[in-house]
Amino acid sequence: MTSPLVTSIDVVQLARTLADEFRITAAELDCTASFPTANYARMREAGYLRAPVPVELGGLGCGMFTIARAQQQLARGCASTALAVNMHLFQVGFAADTWCKSHAPGVEALLRRVASEGVVLASTTAEAIVAGDWTPSTTAQRVQGGYRVSGHKYFVSQAPGMNLVRVAAIDVDTGELLVLLIPADTPGVSVVDTWDTTGMRATASHDLVLNDVAVPDAAVTLRAPPGAPMRQPDIAGVVTWAEVLMASVYLGVAEEARAEALRSIGRGINSSARNPALTDVLLGELEATFTTALAVRDHIVSLLDADRCDVQRALAQSILCRQVVSSHAVATVDKAAEIAGGRSYFRKSSLERLSRDVRAARFHPPAAPTSFQMVGERLRCPL
Repeated sequence: MTSPLVTSIDVVQLARTLADEFRITAAELDCTASFPTANYARMREAGYLRAPVPVELGGLGCGMFTIARAQQQLARGCASTALAVNMHLFQVGFAADTWCKSHAPGVEALLRRVASEGVVLASTTAEAIVAGDWTPSTTAQRVQGGYRVSGHKYFVSQAPGMNLVRVAAIDVDTGELLVLLIPADTPGVSVVDTWDTTGMRATASHDLVLNDVAVPDAAVTLRAPPGAPMRQPDIAGVVTWAEVLMASVYLGVAEEARAEALRSIGRGINSSARNPALTDVLLGELEATFTTALAVRDHIVSLLDADRCDVQRALAQSILCRQVVSSHAVATVDKAAEIAGGRSYFRKSSLERLSRDVRAARFHPPAAPTSFQMVGERLRCPL
């Protein structure tokens, strides 16, 4: 689904370059839990924020596999920056898919804004209580010309840097699920600084409060019938993008931890006491977990990059990708810390930060065991 036109920019190499730059400030951003404003400015300047936009609309025309590989590399330099910008990239990627199939004017206008203005898209569906299959408590009350939206959202990554935020709400009259695209500076929209976490501290995934926000009809990008929103092709499609890109971020964290473990061998006051044979066993186990994660990501995403017309099958594959890759990423980082030894427990060690960052992998929806239930349902009874 990559654009037929060719861009001269190697986005994966660009991500490596950005990672080298961002690595310099990653520890400080983690310590202060500060949003990486300078990193976003650099990504905007370099064209990274418009990477999935079709070339015809001013972007770089990158498909899912290219973006996934790029996000893996970016996460090696600053995991928080990579995870935060994921929330922008997966929306842009799906919008590009939509435009390539339909050339919808509204989607085209949004993609052109991403390319020309560098607008950042945020997304929020997480709430304090989510009943069943993604039923938000945020409400949309019908008024003349649009809706009045009220609710409280959580985990709004890149909140300080967002220009537009996609919000899920329930139409109180019809029970339908609405997805609305709302400018971040709309009256009644406010960010509450709540993000003080163990890891991924610079994602600035604060709360978002919507207090009787006036939203015009034109802002409604999706209207789905009540119940089972993941059965809707557009929702399944955007979640597919989100899942594989999140898997790639944690794969990048694992790759950086692996590299740090290899650098640690032969260094430190305990190196002379290291048992070579036992060290080799640990290295073999490290390589097994990382190689498994890499192989699963590459295999599934290459398949999805070529064909995701069966949206429910693609969704199931993407969920499996994130679950398997994330669990092996955690195991890789843990093994890297074991190889490095006590040095990895010190704040000055990048492995200490990576060990905290990778723990966020288990909290992305749909989380286990619901994730495996969704996969099994689609195998047992294709939707």
